[in-house]
Amino acid sequence: MASGSGTTDWAGRLAVVTGAASGIGAAVAGALAARGCRVVAADIDLAGLERLQSAIPAGAGEVIARRLDVADWPAVDAAGREIVERYGAPHYLVPNAGINPRVPSSGDVAEEFWDRVMGVNLRGLFATCRAFIPAMAEAGRGAVVNLGSVSGLIGWGGSSVYCASKGGVIALTRALATEYAGRGVRVNCVCPGSVRTPMVLNNLARSGDVEAGLAASARQHPLGRVAEADEIADAILFLLGEQAAFMTGSALVVDGGLTAV
Repeated sequence: MASGSGTTDWAGRLAVVTGAASGIGAAVAGALAARGCRVVAADIDLAGLERLQSAIPAGAGEVIARRLDVADWPAVDAAGREIVERYGAPHYLVPNAGINPRVPSSGDVAEEFWDRVMGVNLRGLFATCRAFIPAMAEAGRGAVVNLGSVSGLIGWGGSSVYCASKGGVIALTRALATEYAGRGVRVNCVCPGSVRTPMVLNNLARSGDVEAGLAASARQHPLGRVAEADEIADAILFLLGEQAAFMTGSALVVDGGLTAV
């Protein structure tokens, strides 16, 4: 049997997931816990983390809630040191935390807006990787899946800063993959199309009719719908698992055909 074709033994392994209180992050954390992982679920939304914990079935892996603002570099550093000291180096890392506030056009982007989006989506993701990957490399194993977006591959009017941040995630993923490949750590990213998450629904609510917005987004995807968070979580678990053992530096597009048009 080829080394990359086996079944992943998830039970008892440590995973760290940021942005875990809702959406894709909650779906990933829940799926890992269901497979027996101990999951450190980090987010600024403690109430959302508590809802995640309450949804984990009996007999599943433990979910440890941790309040963390990934835009706070010193706090991320401290969390990394504490988690590694207490539980050991993670087997799996999913830096998922992200934001997507909107402005009408690039001309409306203020310095504070730029700093806020980049501070979470790119700087915060880098800080998270920096806090955990060296310990994973020291242990000689591990898999990282960063959250990119099709917005890092194509352009959207009015989303220039978000597009730039996600393009940076893809480039950073490739750089980290080459840096750590020789030390047993694989680094990939997923690039979802539109996903039915609280962040997307909140943006649609601010701009008008949510259902009309979802329908319009669905029409952009050749499959005729937007994704569910669980579908993106499935792709992330594939990249974390042994079946993707020969994948690193990849940007896996999961977009219902959007970028094929």
